Amino acid sequence: MRSTFFHSLRRNQDMLAESLNLDRNDDIVTRSFTALGRSCALYFVEGMSSGQRMSDSVLRPLMHAREDLSGRQALEAVTRRLIEAPEVKTEKQPYAAIQQLMRGQTLVLIDTVDEAVLVDLRGYIRRPVSIPQTENVVIGPHEAFTEPLRDNLTLLHRMLPTPGLICKLGQVGTHISTQTAVCYLDGICPQETVDEVQRRLEASAIDHVLTVGELSQLIEDDPFAPLPQVVSTERPDRAVSFLLEGQAVILIDGSPRCLAMPVSLWHLFHAPDDSYMRWMYGTFMRVVRAVGAVLALLLPAVFVSMVIFHPLALPMSLLTNIIQSRSIVSISLFGEAVLMLTVFDLINEAGTRIPGLMGSSFGLVSALILGTAAVDAGLVSPLLIIVVALSGLGSYALPNYSLSFAFRMGQMALLIAGGLMGLPGVCLLLMLMVLRVAGMESLGRPFLAPASPGRLHNPDLIWRGPVFRQRLRSYAARPDNLLRAHGRMRRFRNKGRERP
Repeated sequence: MRSTFFHSLRRNQDMLAESLNLDRNDDIVTRSFTALGRSCALYFVEGMSSGQRMSDSVLRPLMHAREDLSGRQALEAVTRRLIEAPEVKTEKQPYAAIQQLMRGQTLVLIDTVDEAVLVDLRGYIRRPVSIPQTENVVIGPHEAFTEPLRDNLTLLHRMLPTPGLICKLGQVGTHISTQTAVCYLDGICPQETVDEVQRRLEASAIDHVLTVGELSQLIEDDPFAPLPQVVSTERPDRAVSFLLEGQAVILIDGSPRCLAMPVSLWHLFHAPDDSYMRWMYGTFMRVVRAVGAVLALLLPAVFVSMVIFHPLALPMSLLTNIIQSRSIVSISLFGEAVLMLTVFDLINEAGTRIPGLMGSSFGLVSALILGTAAVDAGLVSPLLIIVVALSGLGSYALPNYSLSFAFRMGQMALLIAGGLMGLPGVCLLLMLMVLRVAGMESLGRPFLAPASPGRLHNPDLIWRGPVFRQRLRSYAARPDNLLRAHGRMRRFRNKGRERP
């Protein structure tokens, strides 16, 4: 394709007809008309632009103009005086103009003008802002991102009404490009963070990127790492909290979620409710999640290894109950545990794929029926069902969906180590996992920071300090703007008040 438009309208129409496959594509509508004494052509994608606005803002003003202009004068008259639309711009490159046309903008060509006029009259059907589906909160906003990129940027601008919120638009995809936006707070987010995010987006050599899930796999530091190195969220308020802490947020057109980088392991344990509740409530819930993570990761492996390899370490009454419950079970304890964890994951996946309220009902009924039938048939012991259920509840307590998958995979790996080598195998594999996580990075930042290596940070990791003591931003912020509260943070005190 030619790098610039022609001065001749006919040649430009022939070039677009070939590029847009107009002889086979019925979705692209063309309209020829006369304005300013010149032949003109209008292009738009059916259903992507508003016909009424197009008629009122473009066709009627141009066709009613009585002037006779050409070349640069015609272009300036069209863009500055005649077209009545908020966003009007020109484009010299045909490829860029076609990309904007396919995104819903209206394209106008004028004879004797070697540039295309792009008018933003997008009016396609879009889903309204709705409540979050996977990150519901009891206290806090009930808004979620939607698919159009512009709507998502509007949500961020409404929550952060400051010119310091910078949104850099770009594209990703080598064959079919998708529009992206890198958002950050000027003066708070380090410039090297923004530059690194831009570099990784530009280096994403793939035909087309559909969602942030695909994008995260292209820009994360280590695709073979066991834990996610980005945080994906559907909540604008949580994205704003990342921006205020000095992190960068990435949005992509067509995806109702955003990515935040860099992150640490501690971010994966945080939930939106933590900041909306009193500090001791939020701390308590984080401790509960940490306990659930430990149960999900270690409980099946420790139980199997203790019963098979170290029975004398158990209390005699507990050991007796275990032996009695397993007297009618024909499968080994290790095989029994692997079977039950697999069945539990199968029920969880099936319940997720079943639409609507049937999913939760199906999971509950399946667990009850299969558990009762397995015990009656002598395939599993009741105590093992309790262990598997507790570990499953622990994985459900994790607020990050990707993190729960990682813990379930680690759970199975530790169970195999415990079933083959006992507690030494569990400890050895757990130590290797910790070392692997300690060596991970997110956007070049240590994954366990600011705990390891130790750095100055806000008291908001597992223990969440009171708001009036959270005077610092995250370790990801610029060092010269680490303070988010200048001076003494005041709080209400009840001293000296007279009771009525």
